[in-house]
Order: sequence, then C-alpha cells, then structure tokens
Amino acid sequence: MKNKRLITIIMFLIILTLTHTVYAEGSDKPDTWQSQISPLGSSFTTLLNGQLEFILMEGWTLSQKSQYEYILTKEIEGEVNEIGGIEVLSRERSSMPSKTFTNLKDSGGSYILIEDKLIEKDNHSQYHIKWIKDKEYYVDIYIMNNGATSYHITLASDLKYFETFFQQFEDFIATLNMRNRAAGERYNLYYNNVDKYTVQVPDSWQVDNRNEFAGTSFLGPGLGKLYIYKQRLNGITPNTYIGYSNKKIFEGLADIQVLFRSDKKENASRIVEYMWTRPRIETIEQDFNYYYEVNVIPKDEDYVYTYIMKTDRENMEDAIAAFQDIMNSFSSFDYYIKGAKPEKYPDNFEVLIEGNKTKFHIPEDKTLWGIFSTHTPGYYLDGLRMAEANLGHRFEFAMTYSSFDTEFPEKDVREIYADGRIMMLTLHPWSEGNLERIMIPDIVRGDYDDYITRWATKIKELDQPVFFRFANEMNGDWDPWCTWFFGKDHDLYIEAWRRIHDIFREEGADNAYFVWNPHDRSFPDFNWNNPHLYYPGDEYVDWVGLTGYNNGTSYDWDRWRDFGPIYSGIYHEYSSLYPDKPLIITEFSSNEAGGDKSEWIRDAFRQLAEDFPRIKIAVWFNQVDGRWQYPIYSSPEARAAFLEGLKLERYNFKAIEK
Repeated sequence: MKNKRLITIIMFLIILTLTHTVYAEGSDKPDTWQSQISPLGSSFTTLLNGQLEFILMEGWTLSQKSQYEYILTKEIEGEVNEIGGIEVLSRERSSMPSKTFTNLKDSGGSYILIEDKLIEKDNHSQYHIKWIKDKEYYVDIYIMNNGATSYHITLASDLKYFETFFQQFEDFIATLNMRNRAAGERYNLYYNNVDKYTVQVPDSWQVDNRNEFAGTSFLGPGLGKLYIYKQRLNGITPNTYIGYSNKKIFEGLADIQVLFRSDKKENASRIVEYMWTRPRIETIEQDFNYYYEVNVIPKDEDYVYTYIMKTDRENMEDAIAAFQDIMNSFSSFDYYIKGAKPEKYPDNFEVLIEGNKTKFHIPEDKTLWGIFSTHTPGYYLDGLRMAEANLGHRFEFAMTYSSFDTEFPEKDVREIYADGRIMMLTLHPWSEGNLERIMIPDIVRGDYDDYITRWATKIKELDQPVFFRFANEMNGDWDPWCTWFFGKDHDLYIEAWRRIHDIFREEGADNAYFVWNPHDRSFPDFNWNNPHLYYPGDEYVDWVGLTGYNNGTSYDWDRWRDFGPIYSGIYHEYSSLYPDKPLIITEFSSNEAGGDKSEWIRDAFRQLAEDFPRIKIAVWFNQVDGRWQYPIYSSPEARAAFLEGLKLERYNFKAIEK
C-alpha cells in the first residue's frame, strides 16, 4: 500500500512538470460566436474570422451583412438601431487609417477631435480616431497585424446618448484583441465581471457561470471539472482560510486520502497545493474522484484565488495539463462591462395543491403560518394541541424532523393528516448527532435506496400533499451533509438529492413537494460554500426555503438581528435566482435576550405582509434550543404580539378544504 501511494505521488509530481499545451479541436464549429452575457456581466468573446476577438456589451447584437461585413445593433427606446459595423480588410480590400482622418477633415463643417492615436499591443496595432460632428459621436478603429488581414470597426451614436454609449464603446474597445494562434488551436476567452479576471478555455469545454458571484465551473467532457473562486479574506489570514477550508480533508473524513501537499513561493505569490482522492462511486457514469487544489496568494493583497480541479485516474495527465493551460492564461483586469439587467420576478404566487381528500389553497394575497412544536416521537399531535391550547390558535401546517437512523414517522404523520392538516417532513442524512458518519456519498452509491424507497412508498400511500425537506442548511458546518465534510464537492450533494427525487418519482410519490432550504448565512462564509452551488436544478425542486434566526445575545458570538435585515437580502436574491418557485420560511424564531422580542414579532408580521409577498408559508420554531428562548409564549408580551399578528387580514383565512 505504501509503495502504491509513493508511486502515485511521484507520478503526480512528474505530471506537474508538464508544460505542453492541450487544446480541443473544434473543426465543425464556425468562426463566429455571439457573446453570452449573464446578469452579472460574465461572457465569452465573440470571434470573427478566426482572429478578431471582443466582448459584446449589454443589448448589443452582431449579424453578418456580407462575406466581409458585420453589423452591430442595439435596441434604443424600443427600436433596433445600427450603432456600428466591422469590416474585414484583406490585402485586396485594404484601407488605411489616414484615409478616414483625411475624409473627416475634407468633409466640411465643424468637428471636435477627441482622440487620434496609435496603440501598440503585444501582437498587433490599433489606430483609434474619435470625434464629434453634427450632434453625432463617432469612433473609427483599425486593428492591424503583420498578416494578410486587418479590421476596420466603426461606432456611432447620437450625442443625447453620449454618456451611456461612450462608456459602452470604451468597454467594448478595451476587449478588442487580435488572436495570433496556429490553426487548430481553438479556445474561448471567458470574462468574469464579478472577480475581474479572464481565462482561456478550450473550445470543447462547457462553462457554468450561473453562480459567478460565488465562483465559476468549467467542464471538460470526459476529462474533468475545474472551479475558480476568488476569496476575499476580510481580516482573516490566508492560513486560516486554507486551513479551515481543508480541515476535514486533512482529517480523512469520508475516506478521503491526501496524496500531496506543497507550499512554495512563485514570483511574488505564495502557492499552496493539495491533491486528494476518495473512493470511486460506481453509480456515477464517470466519477471524478481525484482532486487537485491550488491556492494562489498574491503578495500584499487581501484575497486568495482558489482553483479546484477534479478528474479520474485514467485522465489525470491530460486533465492537469489542460488545467495548467487555463491557469497560465489567467489574467486580472480593471475595466468594467455593465451586465444585463436581471429579469423581474413575479411579485406573488397563488398556491393550489389538491390531494385525494384535501385541497390546499393559499391565495395570492395570503400567507400561511405553520409551526414546529415540541413533542415526543409518536405523539406529535398531542404536543401540537398543547401548544395550540396555550395560544388559542389552530395551525394548519406542521413541521417535523427525522434522521436516517429512524424509520418513517407513520403514526405522527397519519394523525396529523386525519386531523385535517398538512405536514412538512424534514429528513436529515445522518445518525443523530454523529458528525463522523458522512452519508452523502453512500446515498449516491445507492446504499440507502431501500430506506428511501420505504419513505417514498409511505408518502405515496397518504395520497395527500406532503412537503419533503431533505438535508436542509447544507451550507452550515454543523451538518455532515455540508461539502466541508466530503471534499467541497457540491456535485455529490446534488447527485444525492437527485437520486432521492428520482426514487420518489419512480415509486409514484408525486404528492411529495421537494423543499430546498439553505441557511441565510454560510458557515464557513467562503465562496466555495455558497448555498446556490448546492442547488439541484429546477426540475428537482418545488419550493425554495429560507431560514434565518434572531439568536439574540445568549452566547458571546451571537448578536441581535431584526427580521428585515435577516430576510430582505435573501428574499430578493432567491426570488431573482428562482423566479418560478414559491418561497417558504421553513423554520425561524426570535430569542428573548438582547432586544424586544414582542416588537420583533410585530415587525415580522408587518413585513411578511407588506415587503415579502412571495413567502407563502412561515413556520415558527416553537422550542427552547440551549439558551435560545424561541417559543411563542416565552413571555406574555411575545405571546400577545403573535396572537395580535395572526388577526391581520393577510393571515386570517382557512387554507385546507376537505
């Protein structure tokens, strides 16, 4: 075993010395690509004629007019307007920059010359002429190299749009480059507007920039996957960030084996590298179970670039070579390109779910209150009725927890439904309290298929709407389904979720509504642990859950947080990212210590009604948790405020009909 491990490390060190470049062929693709600009601005360059590259701005489109001419258009005040063009200038169609300037001077009338200069780039020259004439702003650019082809670019706009177009033109010009590569070497330039960098990506690779505010992933089909994160340190040291991020990897949890460590200086940066592996999972078609992480710590900067690649043993050499090429192409920049505006999300939802005996209806202008009630397993309804007797209010929506070391709570669930209520079942993939047993890889492997099938079968038998919340607060390091425990690989969490979802559908448990539910704060609060990296996909999620507590000041590390600051940010964030999903506060509460709980409750009722209409259900966590006094009736004032809020028109309705 030791010899095999030594051979693996030696092979890895040899691979790290490779310097050859590997690019995927793309002979079947045209030489023209349209830029794809995400809401935050990241994009790929447009490549013309296999040579001229640039990034289109927000709202710009490119179309081909003839063999040598392209048109740039933009919608202005509801109409599509031509704002410029690109002309390919071969030797037979050559043109000189001086000709434009001469024509300008000879055209008569007054003009204001803004710029007239030659700019030398690494592999080409650019000649810029910019002027204002007859209430129009003009730009002429010539891109020239020593080859047979050059380019003439023109841009123009009315002066009344000068401020907007000037900046867009300047940003566009800043991206212009002449590609000087040998035939067959195809790649795209990926531009990240959030973290301000570019990398060259082999043309066959797929890029996922949906969560670029956290990080971007690059998939080389059949080869591997690469993640890039820019982590701002915000007062902590690089050692703290790197050490805590990899703590469970070093401890060997989830059968992880560390193969290689390195900490060295390179130029003005410190480079910290790790390689590790985990057992192969045969149920994944191609399981990338070898990981290589590089942390680049620039001198005198308050951030770390973290690159994490995963591949398999068979493709390790090619994957690391491609990975190194991408890293070597990395370049930071300081210009800004305005991104597209995010799509507006619906202000509200109507919920209508029908079961065999139950219709669950929440109108657009209503929000339903639910509760998690203290109880003895097997006697949930008794505990719920005791809480209701204390309050004088009936809750139609109840929530409970189960773990993988318990079976489906059939007695509790059937009694709740027989009493005319709806339930949200929370299933945690752990043996209660055991942070050493990491079950997510085992779920992906299929080890719990029978257990999950029993849950699906029991839920199907109910034939009533059931909310099913699996592995919530996955971005918290108190839960062993957080990727911190199994190599920071979000794909494994997603695979586990999808496997459970697929089993439910195969068993016909279509009455189960899957609730995906992060915590409002990530622990650790590092980009690789951003909650949205855990999202399984729209087809696997029915409701998006929000969770944020006001813990008060019972512990030294706690602080009082008002309802609005807890929920405002995540409400708009989640609504924008998942506009087609209704929102549910799956659990929340306020402590007594540190402020006025009764005012906190009044504020929550008011803001839910006025500011957060997409939240259709809010579930109060009605239990003491350590020093946190969460119950509604933790004080007479808190109880009175809650009952006062329930009388408001938005909450005063009946959601369940027989």
